[in-house]
Amino acid sequence: MTITVEIPHDVEKQIQENVARGDIKAVRRLLQETVFPAVEASIMNRAAPPIVSNEEFEALANKLVDTFMEMVDPNCPPLSDYAVSREGIYAGHPKL
Repeated sequence: MTITVEIPHDVEKQIQENVARGDIKAVRRLLQETVFPAVEASIMNRAAPPIVSNEEFEALANKLVDTFMEMVDPNCPPLSDYAVSREGIYAGHPKL
């Protein structure tokens, strides 16, 4: 994975100066304060699912229904209310 992070010039200069002095604690502090939050934000932005419009969502939902209906026998009875209830879904599973 490659992540590009823009570091402000003043912070970059401080990091370089602290590296030159061998002040590892100061470098670590600067990285924690600037780089790590930027990396975290970058990862969170990449991990966020894309937002779709209402029209796109409706089209995807209709496609899902159509695909499902192609796979189900037209004479298949609907599921009972119990089958789609919490109790029905978790019936037979141990309680944690």
